[in-house]
Amino acid sequence: MTNEEMQKTIEFILEQQARFSVSLEHLSEAQQRTEKNLAELAAAQMQQAQQQAHMNEVVAAIADAQQRTEDRVAELAEAQAHTDERLNSLISVVERYFSNGRKDKP
Repeated sequence: MTNEEMQKTIEFILEQQARFSVSLEHLSEAQQRTEKNLAELAAAQMQQAQQQAHMNEVVAAIADAQQRTEDRVAELAEAQAHTDERLNSLISVVERYFSNGRKDKP
């Protein structure tokens, strides 16, 4: 190998080394951006999990309140039915009273 060939080979190797060095730097920068994005995604996922847990608590509270409302409405409906029965009895008594009163009068 001549001195000139040796010099060209060395230059080629140095150019390749410089290209690899630049590529490695770009890859390192990209890796840092990826790590930053991953950390942001992890934080967002943690926040989402906390919000979901809170939402689950809210839904459970709403379901409990709904059940209490349904129970109370059923109680009110039963009380209403009992009131209706008593009111119907009172109406019957009043109707009999007035109807008997009219028959007795000439």
